[in-house]
Amino acid sequence: MIPKLSGDIRPLIPKLGLRNYWYPAVRERAVGRRKPLKVSLLGEDICLFRGATGAVAAIQDVCPHRGARLSRGVCHYRGTVACPYHGWVFDESGKNVMVLSEGPTSGVCGKPGTEAKVYPTRTLKGLVFVWIGDGDPAPIEEDVPEEFFDDDALVLTGLVYWRCNWEVALENSMDSHVNYVHRDALVVARAGFIARGAQGEHPIFVGNGFGGDVSESTYLRKGPQFDIYPDGRRWPKTNYRRLWTWLFRPFAERGRRNIPPPRTARWCGGHHLPGMFRAEFAWDLYTRVCVPVEENLTRVWYYHYLRPKGALQRLWQQFLYGALHRWIIEYNFSRQDEAVMLGQRYDTPEKLSGTDAEVIQWRRLVVTKHFGGRDAEFEYRNPDGMAPDQVPLSRVSVRYLQAQSRAKS
Repeated sequence: MIPKLSGDIRPLIPKLGLRNYWYPAVRERAVGRRKPLKVSLLGEDICLFRGATGAVAAIQDVCPHRGARLSRGVCHYRGTVACPYHGWVFDESGKNVMVLSEGPTSGVCGKPGTEAKVYPTRTLKGLVFVWIGDGDPAPIEEDVPEEFFDDDALVLTGLVYWRCNWEVALENSMDSHVNYVHRDALVVARAGFIARGAQGEHPIFVGNGFGGDVSESTYLRKGPQFDIYPDGRRWPKTNYRRLWTWLFRPFAERGRRNIPPPRTARWCGGHHLPGMFRAEFAWDLYTRVCVPVEENLTRVWYYHYLRPKGALQRLWQQFLYGALHRWIIEYNFSRQDEAVMLGQRYDTPEKLSGTDAEVIQWRRLVVTKHFGGRDAEFEYRNPDGMAPDQVPLSRVSVRYLQAQSRAKS
């Protein structure tokens, strides 16, 4: 049964993340053929190595013999990893196939209880995903964005670490902090003063998370140059940046035209399980994924989605990402979030007001859905009674509406 998800539901959110989901673990190229690699996810230590076909396999980074770290071993034979202590050798199914310290006649080899725990893996667009959970894995298409299954899509991945809890890292998305915390970030400063407040969008449940009702979005309304408060003070205090934003406008407009909209409402902008936030701005459709490593350490992955036309455009976008766009989004912009969150208290009473209260609460509702399992009934009811799988893309994607408008003009 799902508990009543109202009031302060922060204590219900697991500090080491949601289980029974696919998570990004490592870039495929980081896993060599001679040495295994250790990666920690949701408090679990995993040993990654190449299986018999060359695909990346994953087993628990604990030898069932004496608890040594398999990731400190060696891949002597194709498709296996050997424990550094007594030379127990495991294949990608977790079976103990050799015991090098005892020889071919070892009576231990292959006996029940000598196998290592296996984690299902799948490699997409050069990124290795690992199933963290019990039982058979769910279809990976439910947890990994749709562009990873599009042959024509270019998905560029970035990785940083934030020294805070995963839910704190994720929860700062889609509220009214953007035009204040990021006021001097390049992606914001290039446009002058942006519409204040949260996006102003009521949530629409799309099955694996929430999008926002774009008919109410501040992205479709032009904001004032200043906010004027009752006593006459204004914010921003000065707005000289509007004098030079013309320099960036052609690049920003060109970038927006090239942003591919999501293909289905399920993967619209907004919060999605597990631990994802998708944004339809900047130079691409990008996704930020908060993966718990430890209670106060989060691995933050970025997926940048583009659909370049031809090989030269593909190379150009890869160059731009490495030379400029990665710094703009993953460091100049997002590091401003981390700087605030490092000192944030997540266990004190909150005074929420306005649209922020609604945004934060439905963000937490997505997270706590895990109490009933992946396919549990959900408390939230969509406007107009729309079923999650019947939400039209035009209701939850600004980029889709812009693309349709350009196609008609």
